[in-house]
Amino acid sequence: MRVTQQLLNQSALNGMQNNLRRVKTLQEQAATSKKVNRPEDDPFAVEQSLGFRSRIKASETARNNIAMSQDWLNATDKALGDISDLLTRTRTLALKGASDTIGADERRALATEVEGIIEQAIAIGNTRHGDHYLFAGFQVDTQPFTQNPTTGPITSTTYNGDNGQIIREVEPGTDMVVNTPGNALFADVFDTLINLRDTLQASPFVTGDVASVATDLEDQLDNVLDVQAATGTKVRRLEATAARMEDSEIGMRELLSKAEDTDLAEVASQLSQQQFVYQTALAINGKILRTSLLDYVR
Repeated sequence: MRVTQQLLNQSALNGMQNNLRRVKTLQEQAATSKKVNRPEDDPFAVEQSLGFRSRIKASETARNNIAMSQDWLNATDKALGDISDLLTRTRTLALKGASDTIGADERRALATEVEGIIEQAIAIGNTRHGDHYLFAGFQVDTQPFTQNPTTGPITSTTYNGDNGQIIREVEPGTDMVVNTPGNALFADVFDTLINLRDTLQASPFVTGDVASVATDLEDQLDNVLDVQAATGTKVRRLEATAARMEDSEIGMRELLSKAEDTDLAEVASQLSQQQFVYQTALAINGKILRTSLLDYVR
C-alpha cells in the first residue's frame, strides 16, 4: 500500500483521538470512583454488577421482612407470657378454692378475682401491635374478641377474627407463618376461666368440680407454653437468618465493589501518563502537520 502524506496525517489524528478518549475515560473514573460508567466500558463487569445488585436487593427486602416479623413475634411472645402468668395465678386460685378448709365467703372472693382475670385475659387476646391486632388472623383491623354481655359478669366471648395465617418471605425462597390466630388459642382459656368462676360461686359447692377445672387450667397453660415455645424458636431462627444474610450482603458488596470501583491511585497515575503522552503527541504531530501544510503551499 502506498503511504501518502494524507494517510500519515490521518493516522496521527486517529492516534491523538484514541489517546484523548483514554484520557477522558480515566478522568470519568477519577471523578466517579467507578471503572464502569456505561455498559460498553466492560460488559462482563456490568453483567456481574447487575447480578450482585439484584441479590443484594433481594437480601435487603428479606431482612426488612425479618425485622417486621421479629417485631410481630416478640409482641406475640410478650402477650403469651402475660396469659401464661394469668393462668398460673388462676391455677393457684383454683387449688385454693378446691380446699375444704375455706368457706363460702372466701370462695366468692376468689370468684371475684377470677372475674378480673377473665377481663385481663380478654384484653390480652385483643393485644395490638401498632395499629393491628395480633390474634385476629387476617382480620388485623378488627378487634378479635368481644365479651358477652358487654356489661356485667362475662358469660361468653365471641371471636370476630379468622384462622388466616400471615406468611412472610424471611429469606429468598423461604416463608414463615408469623401470626397466631386467637380462636383456637384463647377460646378454651376464656371458657375455662368462666367455668372456674361459676364453679366457685355454685351452690351447692362441689370440691371435685373445682379440682376438675384446675386440671383443665393445667392443659390450657401447657398449650399456651407450647405456642410460646414455638414462637420463641421462630424468633431465634430469624435472628440467625438475619445475621447470616447480613454477612452474605457484606461479601456481595465487596464483590460488587471489585466489579465496579476503581483504584484511584492507579487511575491518577495512568491519567498523568496519558496526559503526558497526549501533550507530547500534540506537540510532535502539530509540527508535522504544519510542515506538511507548508510543503503543500510551496
